[in-house]
Amino acid sequence: MTSFLRDLYVPIPGHGSNRINASYAWGGMELLNQTLAQNFGIYVDGNVEVNFIHFAEVIDLMGGVDMELRGDEANYINITVEGSNLTAGLHHLNGLQALQYSRIRHLDGNADFSRTNRQRKVITALLDSFRGTKITDLAPVIKDLLPMITTDLNHGKLLLAAMEVLPRMSDMEIRSQRIPADGTFSDQNINGMWVLVADMPAQQRYLRKTL
Repeated sequence: MTSFLRDLYVPIPGHGSNRINASYAWGGMELLNQTLAQNFGIYVDGNVEVNFIHFAEVIDLMGGVDMELRGDEANYINITVEGSNLTAGLHHLNGLQALQYSRIRHLDGNADFSRTNRQRKVITALLDSFRGTKITDLAPVIKDLLPMITTDLNHGKLLLAAMEVLPRMSDMEIRSQRIPADGTFSDQNINGMWVLVADMPAQQRYLRKTL
């Protein structure tokens, strides 16, 4: 599982160079896919998009998620989600609580680095909760999930993907990473924007090795 940090400064097809998240703003998943392919040699063969509201609904549909919280993370959720009374430790978060946890940016001093790490933790915890689940039990969940997401995969393709992954879940190790990799980028101010300028050949080598 790989996060591409939004402040990566890259060439965007037809638009010059900018932060990588601008590619989605300008051309949706199609342009983002082109940008990933051009810069990283990554060819995405299936897209799933979800907005904030539906992110919370997806978490609730899947029964919530268990997360280990620090005290400051728990306090942040308490402030942003009415009715929350969390403390440091392991908690079963509902959709809105998991959303706010995933959006935390300013508690660690490294903004998107920590935020994307939290997002990967939430997804990993969700996947862990489905270890041992039978495909017959998951099929109705996928059916209910479809209206909450935007995807270029039809119901059949999603079921086939689940059928391929679920039997392996009991022994599967879920690893996560982010791009740019440590030691391969610098913070720079370009045209008034603070951006991450990465050694692109190094990112491509790293991705080939890990993926």
